This record gives sequence, structure tokens and C-alpha cells, in this order.
Amino acid sequence: MHIGVITCEILRKEIGAVIRRAGVDRIFFLLPEPNNLALTILAKKVNERFSSGLTDEVRGTKRKSNLNLDVKVKEKTIAGIANEIRADEITDSVIIHVLELQLHDYPDKLLVEIAASLKKMSAIVDFVILGYGLCGSTARDMERVIEEAAVPVVIPRDKTGAIQNNCIEIILGKEKVQALLQEESGTFFMTPAGAALIKEPQLILDSSVGIMAGNRNRSAASDTRRIVKIMENHYHRVVKICYSEADEGDIEYRKTVDKFASTFGLEIKNVWGSSKLILEALDVGWGV
Repeated sequence: MHIGVITCEILRKEIGAVIRRAGVDRIFFLLPEPNNLALTILAKKVNERFSSGLTDEVRGTKRKSNLNLDVKVKEKTIAGIANEIRADEITDSVIIHVLELQLHDYPDKLLVEIAASLKKMSAIVDFVILGYGLCGSTARDMERVIEEAAVPVVIPRDKTGAIQNNCIEIILGKEKVQALLQEESGTFFMTPAGAALIKEPQLILDSSVGIMAGNRNRSAASDTRRIVKIMENHYHRVVKICYSEADEGDIEYRKTVDKFASTFGLEIKNVWGSSKLILEALDVGWGV
């Protein structure tokens, strides 16, 4: 079975869990058509960031620079992937389209990108796992994009069948996030992938401005003083999400969280994350 994945960079561990569960030895990272050099260069950078941190999730071992040698990993366009699948008679694979992190700040653009990717992937995959929450879009708009796809699309949902609001709810579950916010409304969430991507406190703030400054108020990103004021006035702790003891003991992750917390005077609370919801979506896809 050929499984398509469209995902945010933050859900690297979740997609690693999908690959482990699927048991495939072919992973393709999607590249745009070769007529746009700038987009190809950007896609390669995003793919490299994502795949370089995927080792732990595929192998369950200490971080290394390359993926498991038993797993063949390639970057190709949709046409190139289709040709290789036919030529090598590949029956099982995971085909991943990683969208850049900043798209969270532009919900309308994100929906357009997801719809375009679904259209491309529909030619070669059996179903698609959508590694996103609503991310600023309405449930109606996201459900419409899912329904209009030419292949089945599964997405992490809560117990009622509703789409999760964001990647943090995918990682922790909506009820856990709500409980943490009720406990302390001024809570900022940090993930291993997010910390690895964005190490500096100010850059972390800029990437999260959509959440902190009103979701669609992107103009606030250029107002550093306003962002810092928001942090100082409204945030009192950072939740450090760990999936394993390896995350808990990761020195670089600890340094990033500690630096972020000390910069803005935040307390640190450790919380365990899980790939449960993304794997539930995978099971739904297999059953379609």
C-alpha cells in the first residue's frame, strides 16, 4: 500500500511512528516540478531538516545523521516517484510532503497548499494522512478540502470526531491541553522538533506569533517589543513535551527550553507526548 503524508515539520516524531508502524523500506520525499528552481531549493532544505531528525523515530536509537540504511530514502517529483514505483514494482511506500513551518501563520495559504498536494498525490497513493490540525482554519473549510480529495484522507481527531485545533493537541490530546491551560492559562508549549528547528527565543516567538497575537495578525511578527510584552504579560510557564527518556535527557533540547524560559522568566513543566492520535488516523486509513 502506498501511503501519502502531508505534514507540518513539527510532527516529525509522529511521522516517524507512522513509518515504523507501516514497516515500509521505501520513503519518498516530494519535490516540486523541476521548472521552479527556487521552490525546489526550498523543498530540499525543508526535506533535509525533516529527514535528518527522523532517524530516532524510524530506528528507535540514538540520533544519527542518516536514516536506517535498510530504508531507501529518495527525493523526487510525483512523476519521478510514479515512474520508480512502476519500474521497480514497488507495492508499499510512504510518500511525504513536508510543508514549511511558517504556513501556520497563513491559514488560507495553508489550505491551498494542502489541496494542491492532495491533488498531486492522488495519482499514486491509496490514502493520505494529513499531519495538521485546523491551524487557524475553520472546521468547515478543512473538512471541505478533505472531502474534495480524490483519495481518502485521514486526519487526527478527538473522541467526538472533531479535528484537533493544532499540532499540540495532536501530540497531547485536546483534553490534556485544556487541562494544562486551565491549570495555568499563560502556558507556552515546546516540542523536541520545534526546539530543534528554532533554537533562539526570539525566533520561537516569531514562529508562534499567529497563536499569541490573534492567529491572523501576521503584522505583529515585525513588532518585536510587542511580542516580548505579550510573553512577559501573559505567559508564565513553558511546557516541555517529551516522548521518551531520550527526549528528557537530550542536552540540546534542555538548553533550548532553559534559554527560552530564562529569557522570559518562565517556569518549566515536563509533560509526556504521544503519537497515539496520528497512529489512530493511520489505522483508519488502512481500514478505508
